[in-house]
Amino acid sequence: MGPVKRIHEQHLVRLFIIYLCIMAGFALVLSKAFYLEVIKGRRYAELARRQYSREVTLLPARGLIMDRDGRILAQSVLVDSFYADPLKVRNKSRTAVILGKVLHLAPDAVLKKLESDRQFVWIKRLVDPDTARKLMQYRLQGLYTLKEYRRFYPDMKLAGSVLGFVGIDSRGLSGLELSMDPRLSGVPFSAVIDVDGRNSPIYTGDLSDDTAPTGDSIITTLDLNIQFILQEALKKAVAGQEAKKGIGIIMNPQTGAVLAMATVPDFNPNVYKEYPLSVFKDTAVENTYEPGSIFKPFVLSSALDAGVISPDQKIFCENGHYKVYNIVIKDAEGDYDMLSIADILKYSSNIGAAKIGEKMGTTTLYTYLRRFGFGSPTGIDLPGESPGILNPVDKWSGVSIDTIPFGQGVSATPLQLVTAMCAIANGGLLLKPRIVKEIRKPGGVIETMGPVIRRRVISGHTAQVMTDMMVGVVNDGGTGINAAMSGYTVAGKTGTAQIPDPLTGAYYKNRFVSSFLGFVPARDPKIVMLIMLIDPEKNPYGGSSAAPVFKEVAEKVLPYLGVPSKLNIMAMPSDAPSSMDIEQAQMNGAVQQGTVPDFSGKTMRAVLQQAKQAGISTIALEGSGYAVNQRPPASTAYTGEKVTVYFAMRPAAGSGPAASAAIESIPGSEKTMVHGSRKITAAGKVTKG
Repeated sequence: MGPVKRIHEQHLVRLFIIYLCIMAGFALVLSKAFYLEVIKGRRYAELARRQYSREVTLLPARGLIMDRDGRILAQSVLVDSFYADPLKVRNKSRTAVILGKVLHLAPDAVLKKLESDRQFVWIKRLVDPDTARKLMQYRLQGLYTLKEYRRFYPDMKLAGSVLGFVGIDSRGLSGLELSMDPRLSGVPFSAVIDVDGRNSPIYTGDLSDDTAPTGDSIITTLDLNIQFILQEALKKAVAGQEAKKGIGIIMNPQTGAVLAMATVPDFNPNVYKEYPLSVFKDTAVENTYEPGSIFKPFVLSSALDAGVISPDQKIFCENGHYKVYNIVIKDAEGDYDMLSIADILKYSSNIGAAKIGEKMGTTTLYTYLRRFGFGSPTGIDLPGESPGILNPVDKWSGVSIDTIPFGQGVSATPLQLVTAMCAIANGGLLLKPRIVKEIRKPGGVIETMGPVIRRRVISGHTAQVMTDMMVGVVNDGGTGINAAMSGYTVAGKTGTAQIPDPLTGAYYKNRFVSSFLGFVPARDPKIVMLIMLIDPEKNPYGGSSAAPVFKEVAEKVLPYLGVPSKLNIMAMPSDAPSSMDIEQAQMNGAVQQGTVPDFSGKTMRAVLQQAKQAGISTIALEGSGYAVNQRPPASTAYTGEKVTVYFAMRPAAGSGPAASAAIESIPGSEKTMVHGSRKITAAGKVTKG
């Protein structure tokens, strides 16, 4: 082999080695790339993503809660929630002190969060706007905000115990917020926050996702204005009588719809943490009380329906003292000899009621009381409802048949008592009480909750006879005379029940539950109402303390509902045209296209008809009765804006309380229109009431 050939072979070997080295290098690079891109690709992609974005879980808006006319009682609003990136906070001690001071947090607890090695820690969520603005002025390094939904109750304390409240996690904790939480709450969703090269958020605005599911909206049976009337009157009565508590319920006896439900003390669910736990309980639904004499109508109507007694029958009432076993039953109102069934109710004779119970017997009495709903929950859509206490007959003592008829030895919730009274008011049917009228799903789908008849309790004839007797209670000489109203016939019953001592089982001698339970108008009931004052210091008698509150509330609610009084009817001339004739004439009036008509004095139906003829596309109707004011004014050129027409009941002869009520409901008048817990002055400014 020559030297040239040997040199050539050595050169080829070197080239091959170099080639192998190059190929090995490529293989190493490719294997590393495969390792990074395929085997560890997802992990490194996530690490890279975290360098320019973060993912947080946010809560969608809960559904609205509204009154029966669509006025908002609870809604979700976007507010600031503050979080921090501890790695970006420079002076942690100073930052913790500022955050603690402004947000009312413990500085040590804040400092512990800021010393975390995480890149995202919540500082405080759902901060009110004023506090958020104050904190942002400090421009703290490493502190950022997100927008989250916070529950807001625009009418503050109004119906607070019924509505309830939600916690920091947007979950209902009491009231309707709790019982309807599965419908109101939406589904939590994730939001991605982009960050820049310094790891600071690029977008810190509204992170709510328009496509995220939201909760259903609840239309309640409550009426905001009736609730306000009841709650304010109850507050005044509790303060005036120095009572421990007050409870009021107004229900439509024909449908079972709860128009108002109030408890005092009340609370503002916007700041529920500022109140003791005791005020959160809806005592109208959750607490039970021995009803006392307001229980007598249910016993007497049961006895009448069972044929045990007759309306014209008289019973010997032992001259005020009746000894049964080891107790003496007394009549607080007088020493009665013979009393008719109606007078037993009118004068609230405990002895007469006891003797009627004896005539019925344990089985019949127990059966009828169960049919009235006592001893069982009503089934209302509110949490924590108590069934009350109506023991089975085999657990009755020897005197139960005598004491239960006047409301001792049995307990019921205020809601049970109102529901049972509705059965007398509507002709004998027990209805399920309703607090939810409709459920509206996102997209406008509506689920309607109609009246539910549970059973017939007494006959229509028995209900009519009992109504006549209850009217007598509110007439001269009856215990409920202070509930009597001008222009309306009231049927009702007073109650003054001793409060039992839970330790001894005996009754306090100076502690009472004072109440009035009734309905009006007696012959065509529109409302059933219970007023209950717990342990009043000044006047313990229901006829003196609770009955006047019933009257005060009913005198405002009935005109608001459009229920005509006898005085107004009598004031109309005999040859006056019918309401149908008037309405038809109103609708036939000339209307000019493109101009706002003059709606004054017209019915709602006539207003809607003329608005349609005038080409008005959006119109709002406020109040009830006849049109008394409008915005924009009549004869104004219509340019597509919303037209609002205000209604009130037509005053009798242009004067008196009815006229005053009408004037007060006219926006723009010199008086003040009360709406919820706010007062709207003539100038349109909103002030707290």
